Amino acid sequence: MSLLPPYVALQDYKLIIAATGLASYFVFKRYEPSTMAPVLLILCGVPITLAFALRGNFNNLATATAAVPATYWALLTVFVVIYRVSPFHPLARYPGPLLCKLSKGWLMYYTGSTGKTYAYIHQLHQLYGDVVRIGPNELSIRHKDACVAAVGPKGLPKGPYYDTRLYDGEPSLEGIRDPALHAVRRRPWTRAMNSASMKYYEELIYNTVGDLVSGLKERVGGPVDIADWMSLFAYDFMGRIAFTYEYNMLKLGKDTHGLRQMVENCFFDLRWIAHIPWFIPLLKFMPGAGKDLDDLKAAGTKVALHRVSLGSTRPDLFHHLMDEDGHEPTKPKPEMVVIDGTLAIVAGADTTSSALSHLWALLLREPAYFERLRKEVDEAFSGADNIDFVKQAKMPYLNACLNETLRLLPPLLSGIQRRVERGSGGKMVGPYYIPEDTQISLVSYAIHRSIDSFSPLPETFWPDRWLAQEEYTLPSGELIPADDVHTNRDAFMAFSQGPAVCAGKNVALAEMRAVVCAVLRNFDIRAMDKRCLDTWEDEMVECFLTKTGRLPVQLVPRS
Repeated sequence: MSLLPPYVALQDYKLIIAATGLASYFVFKRYEPSTMAPVLLILCGVPITLAFALRGNFNNLATATAAVPATYWALLTVFVVIYRVSPFHPLARYPGPLLCKLSKGWLMYYTGSTGKTYAYIHQLHQLYGDVVRIGPNELSIRHKDACVAAVGPKGLPKGPYYDTRLYDGEPSLEGIRDPALHAVRRRPWTRAMNSASMKYYEELIYNTVGDLVSGLKERVGGPVDIADWMSLFAYDFMGRIAFTYEYNMLKLGKDTHGLRQMVENCFFDLRWIAHIPWFIPLLKFMPGAGKDLDDLKAAGTKVALHRVSLGSTRPDLFHHLMDEDGHEPTKPKPEMVVIDGTLAIVAGADTTSSALSHLWALLLREPAYFERLRKEVDEAFSGADNIDFVKQAKMPYLNACLNETLRLLPPLLSGIQRRVERGSGGKMVGPYYIPEDTQISLVSYAIHRSIDSFSPLPETFWPDRWLAQEEYTLPSGELIPADDVHTNRDAFMAFSQGPAVCAGKNVALAEMRAVVCAVLRNFDIRAMDKRCLDTWEDEMVECFLTKTGRLPVQLVPRS
């Protein structure tokens, strides 16, 4: 005997659907389910069950299973829309585009279709001010005090953006959201980047820069895509530092492994998914959707197995991640080391290569800065050898040019995300009160171009802003006093800040300084296509990291 009534009055069954939809909305709002089972249960299981229960109100079961779920989903959507644009929403007082308030799907679409989300958010800040609502529960903040408050020593934990993992199982160091667990996993990275380890890495930098110069000397006269060669250098170096693995890209003049294309494909897939991380479990049911990730994982496993065959005689990154010196109470899982090591190669290579490529493009657009930097390099290295890591770290104009490049075109254009956790009571970020259950994005591209943190000329490549001077000469030739120049180092996010600051920051800076000095000492560089300089920023594409365009140059040996 059925326990369900054969018929419910018309007005009653509509009320039941509405009440069920409202209840489901409150479940989503309160618990934010992101795993497959509860999402499918609420979106599919509930309306189908409801259709079966109310089938007596329709001509047949087929009609019920079409009408009831459609009504249920429509009501669920209406409840979501009304609340998100209502004055009762915790973020109602913060301005932003309507599409952003309604759903992160808009930024997902914009990212996937244009790769220019960083520029879009920068435009929003120019329109709305220092704080912009870029999602139903997400704000972008560029206020001069926001960085320290959000990511400093007493900052906020990471947001769901970091749930976009490369592989199943253990997250990489970058993907760990629990601050306590992050601190534990970061310990071997700290040992891997201490002063003793740096001596070994400096030898690797020296040798890899030598391979770069040798490869470029074979191609004098041009055209040479200097951006491509910066990438070859970075991957060769990261292969050596992470796994003592020889990709030999510089010696061959190309990527015979297909690694760079593999990385590009992988991160292009992930760049839009990061805006809706709850969608990740669904990818497992889409044929071929995980192929790029699987290929990258296989490439990482290959070099890790090669490193295991070499033994523990080399103090590379793998040596420290595997804790071969026995500092930790328990040995790390090999698959965890593969994930961290692979991410180190990918992230370390791409950030360094894009930064160096940006530097060459900006210097070639500004010949006066180019000549000033080369003069400093020539005066510092009068002999044949052009790599002295201690001396390079103290070269003011070289470091000013690097800082200004990283400011204007940071490798991580969209920056980082943090979250004000439920139960925290909210958090003050700069002058703004941020309610709990809110994500905060610090978009480096927008923060670095804020006139409140970097003035004058925040949109202009002007290395002098990083130098201590009593008087400054603007690119126009106008003289201004030091009090009129503001360079807020607390808002400089090229390597992040606080507990999550880039572990390889010192290695990356040493790499870039060495490359710049070696190339300038050995070659005159002339742009072969001015259009590439004019459209350099237009060709950039954000895919977690940065994909740059071509930069063809002619190299002329210097005597």
